[in-house]
Amino acid sequence: MRHRLVLGAMVAVAAAAGLALLFWPKKMAEPPPPPMSGPSIDTPAIEHPLPPAPAEAAAASLPPLADSDAYTVEALAGVFGAQPVHDFLATPGVVRRIVVTVDNLGREKLPLLTRAVGAIPGSLAVRRDGERIFISETNYARYTPYVQAIAQLDVAKLVALYRNLYPLLQQAYGEVGKPGHYFNDRVVAVIDDLLATPALTGNVELVQPSVYFRFRDPALEASPAGQKLLLRMGPANAAAVKDKLAALRALIATQ
Repeated sequence: MRHRLVLGAMVAVAAAAGLALLFWPKKMAEPPPPPMSGPSIDTPAIEHPLPPAPAEAAAASLPPLADSDAYTVEALAGVFGAQPVHDFLATPGVVRRIVVTVDNLGREKLPLLTRAVGAIPGSLAVRRDGERIFISETNYARYTPYVQAIAQLDVAKLVALYRNLYPLLQQAYGEVGKPGHYFNDRVVAVIDDLLATPALTGNVELVQPSVYFRFRDPALEASPAGQKLLLRMGPANAAAVKDKLAALRALIATQ
C-alpha cells in the first residue's frame, strides 16, 4: 500500500513533478493525444534549463518514443520497485501519460483516459451536520500511509530518473500540443501551482449538487485539479507533500 502513493504521486512528480499520477486506472487502451494546437508564433524563452544527465547516463541511448514503454517501465521500476510498477502503472503510452497528467495538474480537470496509475482505495469520506457536509478526518487518514512513503523518497534519485527520461518527455510534450515549449518549465510551473495551494484549517465544507461533491467556497472549487487533490488530503498531508515538492523544485529549477 505504501508503494501506491509513491508510484502515483511521485512518478508524476519525478517524471513530471507532480503528484498526480497518483490515483488512476491501469491497463487502458492508449488514449489519443489531445488536439494539437497550431505552432506558436513566438517560441517562449526557456526559464529553467535542466542540467544534463551525467555522462554515464547520457551514454545510454534512449529508444524512440513510440517504442519507449519497456525502457520507461524498467527505469521506473529501478526507483519505485518492480511490483508496484507492474501493478499500478497504466500502459501503453507511459511517457505521454506522464506528460499529459503533469500538464493537467495545473488545469481544471485531469482527463480520465490519460491518467497513469490506479485509484486509491475508497471514496471521498464526508461528515454531515444536519444539511451541511464537510470533508471527514477519515478521508485525510486514507492518504496518510502514502504521504509517509513520499516523505521517505530519495529526491536525488528521482531527479536522476527525470533527467534520464527527459528527452522522451520533451518530445512527447511537443507531440501533445506544445511544440516549441520547454517541458521542464511546465514542470516547475505546476510545482509552483501546487505549492501555492492554500493551507486550510478547520472544517472544509462541501456541497453535493448532483452525484459528485464540490467545495462550497467558489474560490476553492475553481482551483486547479492538483490543488484540489492536495486539499482533499488534509493540511498535514498536504504540507508533507509540499515539502517534497519544494525539494524536487530546488534540483530542477534555475534559481
